Amino acid sequence: MTSHVTSTEAIRRLLRTGRAHEIGHVLARLEPTERRVVCSPLTRQAKAVLNARFGSTVASWLGGLREDYPGGHGQFIDAWTGRLRGGHWDAATAVLLGAKTAGQAARVWPIPEDQAFARWIYPAFFPDEVAEIVERWSADFASNPTHWDRNRGRAVMYEWIESGVVETPRHDGAVLMLVGGWAADPGRPLLGWLLARPKVTAEIFTRIFSTPGVRGASLEQADHASVDHPMRTVVVPGLVTAGVWKRGFVVEGTRSALSGDLPAYQRRWFARLASDLGV
Repeated sequence: MTSHVTSTEAIRRLLRTGRAHEIGHVLARLEPTERRVVCSPLTRQAKAVLNARFGSTVASWLGGLREDYPGGHGQFIDAWTGRLRGGHWDAATAVLLGAKTAGQAARVWPIPEDQAFARWIYPAFFPDEVAEIVERWSADFASNPTHWDRNRGRAVMYEWIESGVVETPRHDGAVLMLVGGWAADPGRPLLGWLLARPKVTAEIFTRIFSTPGVRGASLEQADHASVDHPMRTVVVPGLVTAGVWKRGFVVEGTRSALSGDLPAYQRRWFARLASDLGV
């Protein structure tokens, strides 16, 4: 059996050359405890890669680095080869994920830039714990929808939901992430995206009538910046026209929202929708 030292050095070489997919497949074959042992010595190097600027060589990055940079210059020496590219970043993220439990991995950001790789690696590393990751991401989004770096790419979780890899999350943040435009821009892009994902539409987007918005992600805010009001005048009627929603469902959902205790700012969106519906 290959020793941990040998395995760690093999992963180090793959990390230096940015071979993310190879790292992922090697680590996915290991038991979780062994994977963490192999990856833990490489986390400093992985973080150095993620902290450096895209397109940099080690020499060019060190040449412009201020003397008091946190952690010092040494962390970057031999951290990668060639010019830093997306593959290096994804390789570094794969190493960080490999060094953690599922709960810890859920807090790693950003996720891999390659969305196909991101969609694969979490279930590959944590096959029985994807639900924990999805709930954590949903909660993170609800707590701060404008944390762009942390939220970026996490809409990949909807692909797990649609394909049945994970059950539908309970947290309202899963609804708000759709409202906030992280899966697709409000309007025709989001409508097409929802029509292509009937399970997500039925089990998550349907909850817009009962999910209070938050600062940075609400139906009113999504439509506020557009004269076309794409959520109210494109997405909702588009789902009705496509037969995904019945008009009666939208009417009842709107009445229920207006009879609740939504803040006035959010009630305005449903009041306009009620006017559109003639109720």
